[in-house]
Amino acid sequence: MQQARMVLASAARFEAVAAGSRQGMEAELAPAIDPLVPTAPLIGSLRALHEPHRQLQISFSTEGLGGALRRLRAGDVSLALCLLLPDAPEDVMATPLIRINLLPVAAGNPLGTLGRPASRVDLEAHVQLVLSDPASRDGPNYGLTGSAPWRFVDLGRRMDFLLAGFGWCRMPEHLVQEHLDAGRLVRLKLDDDTRGNADPLTIYAAHLADRVPGPTGRWLLSDLAARLAD
Repeated sequence: MQQARMVLASAARFEAVAAGSRQGMEAELAPAIDPLVPTAPLIGSLRALHEPHRQLQISFSTEGLGGALRRLRAGDVSLALCLLLPDAPEDVMATPLIRINLLPVAAGNPLGTLGRPASRVDLEAHVQLVLSDPASRDGPNYGLTGSAPWRFVDLGRRMDFLLAGFGWCRMPEHLVQEHLDAGRLVRLKLDDDTRGNADPLTIYAAHLADRVPGPTGRWLLSDLAARLAD
């Protein structure tokens, strides 16, 4: 009986996928996601997508900095939610989704008790925890201030070291606000020489110019954009 139910379920899944294919729907959605992308709105959009399309397979590729764009251009994924620094490549179509504020923060660090904006000399005396592109170590270092940074590929691992008081870094506001409110982190004040480019970073929805997402991919991007705009 159990085997019969499994066969029937498999047949139902096959029929649902076949019906979707006849309507032009994708059998699988494969987004690649940069670590700075907020998770909560993405979960909300995917939950809403899952309800009417329970047979749709989702294959996530959660990449280090720069990895989502590489996987997109290699043809491994159909969508990328990512930074595009300094600009979008010519073969990629990109739509801005959200701008993310990066806040300079530290935990249990003398930089947080200076009583004045930190200078470059002040920062040089402390470790800067830098999120790096694992495939382009010698590439551009956005936001790098110190001369002896500790480089991380994993954003969560960098957060662990930050909360343990190992140094300072610039972190997305949506990831550190709870820690700031609880007093586990302190927002640093930087002087004009160390503030650098304080403009928010833009997260894009990107796809190859010659590979337009299918109906479910387009729906996901539209719904996610609406959630991020709230």
